[in-house]
Amino acid sequence: MKTEKTDRRVKYTRMLLKNSLMELMRERPISKISVKLLCETADINRSTFYAHYTDQYDLLKQLEQEVIAEVKKHIAKDAFAKPTAQTMQLMNQILDYIAQNADLFKILLSEYGDSTFHKEIMLLAQQKIITDIHNNLVLDSRTSEYLQYFAVTGALSIIQKWLQDGMREPTPKMSELIARLLYKGVLDFSPQTGADSGQDACSGRRPC
Repeated sequence: MKTEKTDRRVKYTRMLLKNSLMELMRERPISKISVKLLCETADINRSTFYAHYTDQYDLLKQLEQEVIAEVKKHIAKDAFAKPTAQTMQLMNQILDYIAQNADLFKILLSEYGDSTFHKEIMLLAQQKIITDIHNNLVLDSRTSEYLQYFAVTGALSIIQKWLQDGMREPTPKMSELIARLLYKGVLDFSPQTGADSGQDACSGRRPC
């Protein structure tokens, strides 16, 4: 019983600190947030803070890793190989998770967020896209890298814009928008379209 009560206290303390960190990061980057300020905001003493984290950066890193772990759960094998119902369902799940934690993502993906977190999220998506592009298209390595970067940064920017604007569109609509942009852009380089073999992407019967 004592252990259960202790566990609840630990969870509550960590929740207080995480919420306090997010509150402070609305107005300033992590470099401008001290342990003292965090403790004052959370109304706890510094010894309690150091019982859980080494410093403010450790707190932020652990929070980010929790988010990344949750995102990973939603990434299914071969889900992005082609625009299927499975893919749309997966993207809906990811966007639903983001919407449910909108305040958190809005801050972590903002100008005050940690650039390392941005890179980790991008790398996570990029690793998936690498596999799918190589499985579905025959491209040289540099073209593949450019496509990966374009797809990941584009999708991330759309999500950031969606969050900043208050998520006015429902997640299914955003999932369809992101999927169509990704597939139309990437599949334009497939051998069937001719772009991969040197054919002008804006020539012939296909509209630009």
